[in-house]
Amino acid sequence: MIEKSQITNLLKTKIFGHTVFTFESITSTNTFAKQLQNNEAPHGTIVITEEQTAGRGRLQRNWVSPAGQNLLFSIVLYPDFGMEKISLLPFAGSLAVVDAIETITGLSSTCKWPNDVLINGKKVCGMLLESSLGNSIQEKIVLGIGLNVNQEEFSEELRFKASSLQIESGMVINRITLLQKILEELENRYEQLSYFPAQRLLNDWRMKALLFGKKITVLESEFSFTATAIDVAEDGSLIIETDDGRKRNIFAGDVSLAYN
Repeated sequence: MIEKSQITNLLKTKIFGHTVFTFESITSTNTFAKQLQNNEAPHGTIVITEEQTAGRGRLQRNWVSPAGQNLLFSIVLYPDFGMEKISLLPFAGSLAVVDAIETITGLSSTCKWPNDVLINGKKVCGMLLESSLGNSIQEKIVLGIGLNVNQEEFSEELRFKASSLQIESGMVINRITLLQKILEELENRYEQLSYFPAQRLLNDWRMKALLFGKKITVLESEFSFTATAIDVAEDGSLIIETDDGRKRNIFAGDVSLAYN
């Protein structure tokens, strides 16, 4: 099991990752983090586990991960900025993961709207942003991150959609070193979002997204349709152009590159 001392030893962050809750197995790190009282979980607290028995991703999907192979953690935040920037925290998280992956493994990865990270077109990381007031008037934001690190096998359903850093690099990755780098990069991105206009973060994200100008399939509720990805708005919504030439914003849903 990953121990707190392993994470905090040589950790270079100012705040993130200095308070740690570790588990061998838990239902969901996001669920546990949301239930913590604010005085138990200061800004930058992380909850990490080797296994989730009820892990979940966006759109009520299950997140299944074999024990002891990947990184499954949540970080508790008390943002000092408004909701328009809070909605961009998954973008900050995606950039942090992309930068950490490149530094630790040398692999090139890309961001997929709204909060996935891909390598060679396959998903290696997903995120879930949730909020909770608890017993405090201060809003607590929880960002859950699931990153496939040393997983070697996937189900038939996921084999052509998902991958891991070990599969893509051919190397076993040190999860502690990778986690520490993610926390460093995430703290940097959080400060960028806090101190500068949102467009600075979004411009960095655009540089890592291979989506714009391409034909995509949009899954919205139970309906799917094709469109062209145009841009991402300052509130994090995806600007698309439908096949009849109309432009609109997508605030929730899923997208994938459309193949003829």
